Amino acid sequence: MSTDSGPVGKAVYLQSNEHENSVISITIGHDGKLYGGMTTSTGGMGGAGIDGTTNKPAGPDALSSQGSVVVKDNYLFAVNAGSNTVSMFKIDGINAADLSMIGNPSAVPGDFPVTVAASVKRSLVCVGYTGKMAGVSCAPFTHEGLGPMKQVLDFDLDQTTPPVGPTNTVAEVFFTADDSRLITTVKGDPTTNNTGFISVLPFKDSCSCALQGHDVRTSPPGTAVLFGSVNIPDTSDLFVTDASFGTTILDLHPNTDSVSLLHKTVITGQKATCWAAYSEARNSVFVTDAGRDRLIEIGAHDSKIMSTLDLKNGDPGLTDVKVSGRFVYALSPGNGTTPAAITVVDSFQGQEIQHFQLEKLGGSKRAQGMAILQW
Repeated sequence: MSTDSGPVGKAVYLQSNEHENSVISITIGHDGKLYGGMTTSTGGMGGAGIDGTTNKPAGPDALSSQGSVVVKDNYLFAVNAGSNTVSMFKIDGINAADLSMIGNPSAVPGDFPVTVAASVKRSLVCVGYTGKMAGVSCAPFTHEGLGPMKQVLDFDLDQTTPPVGPTNTVAEVFFTADDSRLITTVKGDPTTNNTGFISVLPFKDSCSCALQGHDVRTSPPGTAVLFGSVNIPDTSDLFVTDASFGTTILDLHPNTDSVSLLHKTVITGQKATCWAAYSEARNSVFVTDAGRDRLIEIGAHDSKIMSTLDLKNGDPGLTDVKVSGRFVYALSPGNGTTPAAITVVDSFQGQEIQHFQLEKLGGSKRAQGMAILQW
C-alpha cells in the first residue's frame, strides 16, 4: 500500500528476547497504525548482558545492539543470545505476521550473538557476537535454510558471557548498500580510554560470497561509543550514532576500506543516542535515546538537526527504530514498571498517532530489535 509519501509497510517485527525466545510480528494497517499481533517461537533462548553500572541483568536494551532481527525479501532472521544460535523464517505471502521457521536454529561459533545482517545478492547471513568469544560468523542461505556458520572475524574484547556493557561490545553488523563490504561497529569505553572502532571486511570479487581474509579497523578521531548505523543512499557514507555525544557521518574510502569523520552532531541533553533509521520520504535519519522519550530527526547529508519530538506517553526511553513511508516505529521496552510499547509517529505531521503496548504479545523490558516488511 502506498501513500503520497511512499509505501507503508506490511508488518513490523521484534523479538521478545525472553528465556524462551520468540519473534513478535504485528500487522501494519493502511493508516500506518499497528493491529493485532502474533508470536512465533525462535527455537532458541534470549539473553541479557550485565549492566556495568548496576551489575545486574540489563533491561531495557538487554542486547545493547542494533539489528537483532532483520528482514530481507520474504525472509526474517533473529539471533538467540542465550543459546548462541540464529533462526531463519519464511514470511507468509498473504498474512505478513505469519512466520514459519525454516529448519532448526543454526549454531553460531561464538558467544552471545546480538546482531544479524543478510544479503540477498550474496545469499549470505552474518552474525555478530560479543561474549567471551567475540567476532563475526557468516553462512550461506537458501529457501531451504541456513548453511553452517564460519567465523570470519575475531574481536579481542576481553569480555565475559554474558558481556558486561553496554560499552566495549559489538553493536551492529550490516552490509554496505552495494553488498561489497561487511561493516561491524564495536563500542569503546571512554571510562577506560578504550576507543571503539569500525571494522570493514570486503568481498574478494563481485561474484563470490567469500570474504577477504582480513578487515580494516578504524577509530575515527572524536568518536568513542559507535553504535547503530545506516547506509546513506547514493553515497559510500555511513551514518553512525555515538552514544557518548550524538551522531556522525563517516566517509568509507573505497580504496583503503578505512573510514574518516565528515560530520559530527552533538545532541544537547542526550543520554545514550544509539539507534538510527533512514527515512526515504524525508531524506533524513531518525535517532532514539535509551534514556529520553524523544525522536530526533537529522539531515542525512548535512548532519543538521531537522526536528525534535518530545513524546508524552510515559515511556522511559526509546531503543530500536524503523521507518516506513511517512511513519516512524520506535520501541520502548519499558523498565519493568512501565510496559513495553511501540510508538508510531507520523513524521510529516510531527506527532504521535499510536502507542501500541506489547505486554499481551510477550513484550517486556528484554524486548529488542526492529524490522519491517515493505510492500
